[in-house]
Parts: sequence; structure tokens; C-alpha cells
Amino acid sequence: MTIAQAERFYEQDTKDYEIEKNKDFLNWLKASIKDGYHCFIETEELQELINNIVNWYEIKYPERELEYFEGTRHMNFQDIKKISDVMNIGQLLYRLPHNQLCLMKCGYRAKGWGQHPIFKNGKEVDWKVQIFMKIERKNEEECNPWKASYFLLHADHMTGEVSKYYELEEYVDNDENINLDELLSIFNEKYIDELDFTELKESVYDHNCDMELRHRILQLVALKLLYSRNTIPERGYERAKRFINEFNKKLGLTLSAEQIDEIIHRDYTNGEKWERVLKTYIDEDGEEHSYWTVEDVAKKEQPKEESKGIKRLAKILFNKNR
Repeated sequence: MTIAQAERFYEQDTKDYEIEKNKDFLNWLKASIKDGYHCFIETEELQELINNIVNWYEIKYPERELEYFEGTRHMNFQDIKKISDVMNIGQLLYRLPHNQLCLMKCGYRAKGWGQHPIFKNGKEVDWKVQIFMKIERKNEEECNPWKASYFLLHADHMTGEVSKYYELEEYVDNDENINLDELLSIFNEKYIDELDFTELKESVYDHNCDMELRHRILQLVALKLLYSRNTIPERGYERAKRFINEFNKKLGLTLSAEQIDEIIHRDYTNGEKWERVLKTYIDEDGEEHSYWTVEDVAKKEQPKEESKGIKRLAKILFNKNR
């Protein structure tokens, strides 16, 4: 883009990546909370998350590295060590505050949770987190007094896979691996009159809203990278594309480049049509030299009839003033 085009590009920035100004985002969040979403993160933290990821990617892919791939060579660029391979998404997540990290991981949530160590070759290598929730039996004590009025449902924090145990055999086939979303569908279809699974509903709804919230926030990251004033539009677009591709690949997301594609490909020429042209000039010694420059060729493309009309008008005015 030319300087004038870039100015028009930035003039169209509505700053939707500033959450407090983004009415569409705030309305969605407000409606989701009204419908029962237990949002665990404040809008200030969400804004900080956007800024953190943008800063990370502007450091990960510096200006001079992008210039290098555009064909600009810096003499000292060979001394710069490439750090983009080290600054992977895992390293980014390690550096996020707790709530921001939880949103990026987007695990299932419930009122109860616990964890136990995972051993490999006799050594503790990790911790597995599980959530649990209460499933109440409706009026079960009247029909079967030997049964408890409720049972606890256990599931994997990250995958939502339901743990198999004997109390669940009464309602689902224990030979099948199911997650919380699938179990909720079964309960809604078959046991809505027998069981009160409110906590299960809340857990699944919160998880769906968490994933939508993460998606919306990350789309705003791409938008802020595109409109960054620390670079030019073309490089902001390149960083945004790399960010989208990397997050989709590493986290299995479905971030879209449609918005930034539409923005970068708008017509910012305002009727201008710049092309590279070869010009020549003769110096004081009579030697001819040539150089490349850019010209607004749209000004030279006036229709012949329009050009003739302008000449006739100029001739009339000239004769009138004589």
C-alpha cells in the first residue's frame, strides 16, 4: 500500500479488539450470563489476554525478519537468532496468568474437582484432574429405599470423558466411552422424568460458552495484529495469518481468516491506480539516465470524450477572457 492507502486502511479501524468498545461482544457475553453462563474471567483479563498474545507474535516475528522474506536485506540480520521455533504455543501458555491459561485450555468445569498423580515406570510424571457433579434421583427413596437419593458423576477435566462405574450402568452402556455432552443427550432423551441432572447441564453449557468465548477473543487477537500501528498493513496481515494457522494446527481450533482477508483486500485507492513506470532524464552533460518510480495512471485514463470536453471548455474560457 501507498502511504495514503495505509492511512485510509487505519481510518477504517473500528477498534473492536478493545473489548469495552465492542458492543457485539459485550451483548453476547451479557446474554450468555443471563442464560446461566458462569463466566470465571473478567473483561479486563480478557483484554490483557488479547494484548499478551499480540505482543508475543510481534516479538516472535519481528519487522526485520518479515522484511528479509520480502527481499530487504540488513547487513546485521545474520547475527539475529531465529526464535520463532522456540516461541511456540506451549511456551506462550506457560507465561499466561491462571485465568487466561484456563480459558485457552478450555477444560470442563463443575462445582467439585480433584486430582491424582499419573505414574510411568514407577515415577510420577503428571497429574490428572477430574471433575465431579451430583446427579439426583427423583423420588427414588419412595420406590427403592436401599438406593441413595443421588450419585456422583466423574469425568476427565480436559476431554469430558465420563468415568465408568457401577451406578452409571443403570443408565448407559458401560462398554461405550462417552463424554459429558453425549451423556447429557442421553439423559435428556430417556431420563428427564427420573433424574435431576442440573449440574451436568450447567457444566456442558459453561464448557460450550467457554469455547465460544475463547473463539471470539482469539478472532479479536487476529484483528488487533492486522491493525497494529507497530508495523504496516501487509506485515500485520502476515502475522495475523500465521497466528491463525498456528493456533488452528496446535490447538485444533477453527479460527477464520475471512474477516482479515476482507479487510486487507478492500479498495483503499480512492480512485488511484498506482503502477511502476520507468522514467528517463538527461543530465547537464547530456547523458541519459533511467529510474523506476510509481505514478497514478488513473489520471491518464480519462475517456477521450471527457478529455475533448475539457479542452473545448478551456478554449471557450480563454476566448471569453481575451
